Amino acid sequence: MTQQKTHRNLVLIIIIMLITSILVAAASVGGTLWYVKSYHGDGGGNLRLPFSQPQNIDPIFHPLEKLVLSVKGERQTHFIMMELALETRRPEAIEGIDNYMPVVRNSLLKLFSNKTYEQLQNDRTIDELQDEVKSTLLEAFDKTRYAHAIDNVLLTKYVIQ
Repeated sequence: MTQQKTHRNLVLIIIIMLITSILVAAASVGGTLWYVKSYHGDGGGNLRLPFSQPQNIDPIFHPLEKLVLSVKGERQTHFIMMELALETRRPEAIEGIDNYMPVVRNSLLKLFSNKTYEQLQNDRTIDELQDEVKSTLLEAFDKTRYAHAIDNVLLTKYVIQ
């Protein structure tokens, strides 16, 4: 009789554990969904995770502040004036990216401090320079939450004098 009672208690404990596990899992999923929904301030039911990229959204091109940098030449210092635009499909990140303009300026200053006027005039194409600027900015944003918001970096104006 005690063996039958022990077996019944064991089955009852297993059933209680299963029900508890199901309730905890459901509460975790519900809490996560509520948090993500409130994080985006979306009351319309369009649930989008912070790390997911929305599909079928046309890119937005956001111009950054004009940059004027100096580069060394053989006989004198030269100046570069650049205008950049960021391509993004996450317009909500633009304000945050704008707040990082000091990081952008610093990164480009470091990049061009190692260049000379002759290097920039000779073997460089705009595509190569644009790729270098893009990788520099993506590296600068690498440790921020905006790193994945930048799809491309475009040189929209480049003057070296």
